[in-house]
Amino acid sequence: MKFHLIIIFSLLSYNLLSQEYGLKFGVTTATPTGNNDSYDFDFLNSFSLSYQGGVFFIFDFSDIVILKPQLLYREYAIKQEINEDSHIYDVEQKHTTFSGDLNFNIELTSSLSLIFGMGTDYIITITTSSSLPQNQETIKLDLSDMNTEERIDPFANVGVCFQIGSLFFIDLEYRHLLDNWGTANISTDNQLLNSDNGSVKLHMINLSAAILF
Repeated sequence: MKFHLIIIFSLLSYNLLSQEYGLKFGVTTATPTGNNDSYDFDFLNSFSLSYQGGVFFIFDFSDIVILKPQLLYREYAIKQEINEDSHIYDVEQKHTTFSGDLNFNIELTSSLSLIFGMGTDYIITITTSSSLPQNQETIKLDLSDMNTEERIDPFANVGVCFQIGSLFFIDLEYRHLLDNWGTANISTDNQLLNSDNGSVKLHMINLSAAILF
């Protein structure tokens, strides 16, 4: 909990001290993998495009080092194909989160920077949709029994930032979940994605455009 409080305090502090701020919008994808061959997921099979948006702040440490914290509302989804009793159907789990990232930009050229940092996602809602042969079912999961720690997922961030002029940026970012995906349960059925029957990792790719004010 202390780690998360430090991140929140840092974000608020640099919000007040930042030299510039802006808006950021983009798309995101998420892909789970399992240890010990527990699951056979790949990027294409689980591909489901979602979105993110929020604000970011810039604080210059030096001529080449920039601290860029950001606060985002993010939605990401995991899609899984199920083969059960000769029926093939899709199950999609959609997460809405509030995200706080503390990233550094290291300037390589006048238009290209390296991104690295860390962040956390706080899960707001989880919705599961099943595309059955005869009908489609959507269920919003009850998260009332989950405490704050269980809703927070820590990530490591790395990527590149392309600067267009003095006001526009394009960020391509990879985020790697630093903990097992404890809230990844679609079902208790062992055939479905379930963190109880294997250690699940989450990989996220974000592409976003940003503008300074």
